[in-house]
Amino acid sequence: RRASSSKRAESGAPPKVVAVLAGLLERAAKRGDAAECGSGSAAFRGPTEKKPEIGVRRYAERIYRYAGCSPACFVVAYAYLDRLAAPPQDDDAGEAVAVDSYSVHRLLITSVMVAAKFMDDIHYNNAYFARVGGVELREMNGLELEFLFALRFRLNVTPDDFTSYCAALEGEMMTTTTPPAVMASVSVSPEEEEEDTAAVTAGGAITAFAAAARVSVAEITQ
Repeated sequence: RRASSSKRAESGAPPKVVAVLAGLLERAAKRGDAAECGSGSAAFRGPTEKKPEIGVRRYAERIYRYAGCSPACFVVAYAYLDRLAAPPQDDDAGEAVAVDSYSVHRLLITSVMVAAKFMDDIHYNNAYFARVGGVELREMNGLELEFLFALRFRLNVTPDDFTSYCAALEGEMMTTTTPPAVMASVSVSPEEEEEDTAAVTAGGAITAFAAAARVSVAEITQ
C-alpha cells in the first residue's frame, strides 16, 4: 500500500473529482465565514480555532497523494458532507454542521477517512490519516466519532445516490472556470514535503458502485 502511495505522489495531477470537491468546499467555507455560523461544528474547528495555512485545494491534493484511497472515496465523502450540511429532518437529528475556514480541513480529512473505511477493502489506519491531515491521533479519533454521530451512522451510499453525486460533481466540473488541479511537482522533494507538512500542522463496495455509474465515474475520476 505504501508503494502505491509513493507511485501516486509521482504520477502527476490527481483525478478531477479532487479539484471539484475542493472548489465546492472552498466556496462553502467562504459562505460560512460570511454568515459567521459556527454552530454545530465546534469539534471540527480545532483546539486552538486557528485557520490552517494550507489551502483547501492543496490539502485535498495532499490527502489524495498520500492517503492511498480510491477516487470514489472523494465522491462518497462529498455525499457525507452534503448530509451533514442538510437541515435536520426531525427533533432528534441535531444541528447541521457548518463549514467555514476553521472547520473545512478537518471535515475534509475526516470525511475521506470514513469513506475509505467504508469503500476500500484496504486502507490506512487513523494514525496514518492523522499524519496526512496534520492532526494528533487523539484528535483524529475524536473527529471520527463526532463525524459518525453527526451522520447518525448513515454511511451507506446507494448506487443511485452515488450516481447522483457523480452527476452533480460532473455538472460542477462543466460549469466551473477553475483550471484543473496540478501537482506542485512531479517528484516531491524532502524539502517540499516538510513545507507541506508544516503548513498542515500549523492549523493545529467499489465494483458495485462503478457498475452502476460507469460513465459518470469515468468522467470525474480521471
